[in-house]
Amino acid sequence: MIGHFFSLALRFVGTLILTRIFAPEAFGILAVVMSVQVVVTLLTDIGLRQAIIQSRNGDKQEFLNTAFSLQILRGIFIWAMNCVCAAGLWIAIAHELLPAHSVYADPQVPIYLAVASFSAVLLGLQSMKAITAGRNLQLERLFIVEIIAQLASLIFVILLGWATRSLWAYIYAMLFSAAITAVLSHCILKGSSDRLGWNREASRELFRFGRWTFLSSMLSAFAANGDRLLLGGWLNAQMLGFYSVAYSLASVPDGLAGRIFGAVSFPVLSEAVRLQPQRVPEIYFRMRWITDAALLLIAGFLFSSGSAIVNLLYDPRYVSSGWMLEYLSFGLIFARYGLSQNAYLALGRPEYVTILSVTKLISLFSLVTVLFYAFGVQGAVLGVAFHMLPTSICTLYLNRKHHLNNLRLELGVLVSWIFGWLAGLGFSKVVLVCC
Repeated sequence: MIGHFFSLALRFVGTLILTRIFAPEAFGILAVVMSVQVVVTLLTDIGLRQAIIQSRNGDKQEFLNTAFSLQILRGIFIWAMNCVCAAGLWIAIAHELLPAHSVYADPQVPIYLAVASFSAVLLGLQSMKAITAGRNLQLERLFIVEIIAQLASLIFVILLGWATRSLWAYIYAMLFSAAITAVLSHCILKGSSDRLGWNREASRELFRFGRWTFLSSMLSAFAANGDRLLLGGWLNAQMLGFYSVAYSLASVPDGLAGRIFGAVSFPVLSEAVRLQPQRVPEIYFRMRWITDAALLLIAGFLFSSGSAIVNLLYDPRYVSSGWMLEYLSFGLIFARYGLSQNAYLALGRPEYVTILSVTKLISLFSLVTVLFYAFGVQGAVLGVAFHMLPTSICTLYLNRKHHLNNLRLELGVLVSWIFGWLAGLGFSKVVLVCC
């Protein structure tokens, strides 16, 4: 847990420093490049990590060698697909097929995308020891690898960004971080050395588990990044930069909860399914009480203090991120149901995750589009904040089949939002008086 806090603290401090080096436009361009790259990455996800953690064969060397070979091939394929996307953007820009004010029309975006996506090749060389360490809940060395790579990358981008004031500092830092992560995963983590190999039975099991993961990842790729993909076509780089900063702040609590409980909940629930299936609801509810209360508390706090937080942390160029942060805080109310997806995978029901991804995708693209054309940028941001409502309702329905609903939990944690809201009002007044 300390490692996750330190990791997010590094990212947060880095963002504060870099917003003083780069203008908002840089963050708008970077948001599009990262979103396209993440979408392509998730479109090729065959669930290697989940399959190794969930499988009874996850500790066998032949199984891991097959997974390692697939991971390398996938990394090369991801880079190739991003290069194809970059070429398509370059052609569209050359023939003036894109709105002139949109981020996609920036002539630098294709080359940024092609170079940045090479990080997938480097990460494809990451050791299987990183996955087996998660399977066995040996997380200390994983945190060390992550923090070293993140700290080195942050120092790199700050120094190069300060010297050049160029977005290339970000791009090169991504490659640097990926290379360090891959090297350290082989050198620091414990376990057998990785080798290229292929086992027919192992590949069948990996692909059998991965078919549902692939479908859900394909859908969640657009659902998780569709907001920036849509807004990149409607907004200029500066406005998308404001949104990117607000979104980064709003996603910190959910990201922290996901990192902590994502690393722990899936292995723990998977072990419970294998050894003590009757205890799955008990373990699930214990985790939910913690994550729900924390996320609702922070949601209320951000709603009443978003503008004050932005005014305190950032220079006046980023003031428009304040109201966006307040709107986006509502998304944390629905983000608390994300833990259910790990429970579904542990229970061997990846098709449930696919159902949720379909619901989320439809809701995002329809709600954000309708509200943008009805109310402009404010409507689009509200659409992003509330697009998880239908998915949350669907989650409650699917939970019924495995006794994972608890009315006392759903209602009891709501009081946390009120306490967070009151705390945010007090914080805002303090900031107003002091600043």
